[in-house]
Amino acid sequence: MKAINLIEELATVDQYQWYGNVTRVVGLTIEARGPRAAVGEICEINQNDGSVVLAEVVGFKETNLLLMPLSKTNRIQTGSLVKNRRTPLEVAVGNDLIGKVVDGLGHPLNGERLPRGLKKVAVEQPSPNPLTRPRITETMPLGIKVIDGLLTVGVGQRVGIFAGSGVGKSTLLSMITKSSAADVNVIALIGERGREVRDFIEKELGEEGMKRSIVVAATSDQPALVRIKGAQTATAIAEYFRDQGKHVNLMMDSVTRFAMAQREVGLAAGNLRQQKDTHLQYSRCCLSCWSDQARV
Repeated sequence: MKAINLIEELATVDQYQWYGNVTRVVGLTIEARGPRAAVGEICEINQNDGSVVLAEVVGFKETNLLLMPLSKTNRIQTGSLVKNRRTPLEVAVGNDLIGKVVDGLGHPLNGERLPRGLKKVAVEQPSPNPLTRPRITETMPLGIKVIDGLLTVGVGQRVGIFAGSGVGKSTLLSMITKSSAADVNVIALIGERGREVRDFIEKELGEEGMKRSIVVAATSDQPALVRIKGAQTATAIAEYFRDQGKHVNLMMDSVTRFAMAQREVGLAAGNLRQQKDTHLQYSRCCLSCWSDQARV
């Protein structure tokens, strides 16, 4: 970059860092007086033991910020320092992420560092213009004869799998993962029990299924906002590979738990009526309500 371009860039840089303090914690909601922030931006909250908790701005109450934490808040107290990052949540993506298992925020679950050279993209992306979306004309073989023969799936199509517990939904997802014609599989496990995640990865997927798959796991013991971000993270990862010209198979288990997490956040923020409507909307429309951009 040339020096003249740097001078022009400096003119747009904010010379101030905005801070605030926690004033109240009620349930899942943290109230803070300042800093100056917009809805969707990520803030850092310093706990009394020196650790940092990330929280997202979800609304306002008069002049206070309403924050929703992305991790546990056992050591937050009145007066804890709040710093605005000035950016929304981002996730690192790239070819080296294939074969990895990450949490709802895109961090490896095994504690290892992410590979170098990954590109950061915003978790929340706008939906494409409906007039720019290609029509569904190309078939996507899933490798399951009964589906390919009787319920053929096309590139860009969304399909919902509805069934009771314990009848084989996860097994069917693993079969699709291993045998579909997709270049990359992105699997979002939202609200699953912690003990079920490892069973699904090791028993259902196995080494063969993980060769061209990325698993995003946000278990039921995680905060509601993390479960929501897990679905959005999986969608952002799938969209990245889609933009690279690859066929991506995006699967989520389950949409119901994603809708329930949305409801929890809405109730915590005091928006009961809207979240009731949202819960019904997500339950009825299934995958089409949240993965409008992704190839299934």
